[in-house]
Amino acid sequence: MAAQFGGEPAKDSARVLRRLGLLQLDALRRVDRAHRLTCLARMPANASVESVDGGLWSSGPARAFETWVHAACLVPAEDWPLLRLARAKTADRERKPDEAACAEVLAIVGGSEHGVTIREIEGAGPRTDGWEWSERKRAAEHLLWCGELICSERRGNRRVYDLPERRLPQSVLETELSREAILETIATRVLNATGVATTQDVAVYYNLTTAEAAEGLASCGANPVTVQGWPTPAWTLQKDPPAHQLLPEARLIGPFDNLIWDRDRTRRVHDFDYSFEAYKPAHKRVYGHYVMGVLDTHGRMLGRVDLRRQAGALEVIRSFAEPEVDEAHLAAGVASAVAILTAQMKDVIPSS
Repeated sequence: MAAQFGGEPAKDSARVLRRLGLLQLDALRRVDRAHRLTCLARMPANASVESVDGGLWSSGPARAFETWVHAACLVPAEDWPLLRLARAKTADRERKPDEAACAEVLAIVGGSEHGVTIREIEGAGPRTDGWEWSERKRAAEHLLWCGELICSERRGNRRVYDLPERRLPQSVLETELSREAILETIATRVLNATGVATTQDVAVYYNLTTAEAAEGLASCGANPVTVQGWPTPAWTLQKDPPAHQLLPEARLIGPFDNLIWDRDRTRRVHDFDYSFEAYKPAHKRVYGHYVMGVLDTHGRMLGRVDLRRQAGALEVIRSFAEPEVDEAHLAAGVASAVAILTAQMKDVIPSS
C-alpha cells in the first residue's frame, strides 16, 4: 500500500503514472474512465479530473504512449525502450493483418504531419463498428502494438496514430536495452509499484513469462521474503516499514486500478474477492454494474459500492461491507470517498 500510494498524494497524473509504471485503459464511463479513477485515487482531494488527461496525452512530444501490456495501457514515454521485447513478440505472432493493409496504413499516417484518427485511416472504406474491426483498424492496432506506430495523443476519445520518430526524442528511440537490462528494469518497476510481489505477480504486471520474471528478479537486487499466508516466496526492495496511516482520507478504487486488476493478487493481499460484472446480465450480478472498492486510511478494504454518475451527481446504488467490517465504518468510508471523488469531478458533475 505504501508503494502504491506513497507518503503523500501525487501532485499530478504524470507522477502517478511514473509511480505505477503503467495505467490500464478502459472505455466504460459509468463513473469515469479507468485511468482517471486510478489517478484521482492517488491525487489530492482538490485535484480536478480535468487535469488528468493533460498530464498523460499531448499534441506535441509524447508524455506517454498507449500499448498492449497485460491489457491496453498507458506507459511513460521514457519507457519505450523497456517494451522492445513485447513489441518483438507482437511483430512475430502468426496471426497478423494483411501486409498490404499495413502498408496502406503506414502510408496514410506518414502522409499526415499531425497524426490521424481511425476514421481518417479508414476513409471511405469499411468502418469499424464496436468489436467488428475493419481490416485497416486491425492493421493500425497491430502496428501500434509492435511499435511501428505510436499513440500519444487523443482527439476527443479517439486515438491519434502517428510515427514514433515524430513524437519521441531521438535519444529514446536510439536507446536499445539488452534483454537482461529490460527484464531487470521491469522487475524493479514492479517491486517499486507493488512493494512486495511473487514471481508470478511480476510476470502478470508486464505480461511476461514466469521464466522472464524470474530472470529479472535474479538480477535486480531484490530480497527474497516469506509472507504469512502466501503459498510461494516473494520479493521486495523495501527496507523501511511504511507509516501506519497511508492515505489522508478513504478513497474509491476502480475496477482497473493497479491495486486490484490482478484479481489473484488482490485476493492474496487484501482478502478481497473482486470480479467485474458490467458485462454480465443484470440478473446474474452479485454486487452491481460498476462496483468500486472502498479503501480506508490504513489500506484496508472496507467493502465495495455500486456507483453511477447521473443527473449531475454520483449516485450510490448499494454498498457491501467486507466480513468483520462494521456497517457504520463502511458507511463513513463511503460517504467520505464519494464526497472526495465528487469534488474532484466538480468540472464534469455540476453541484446540486
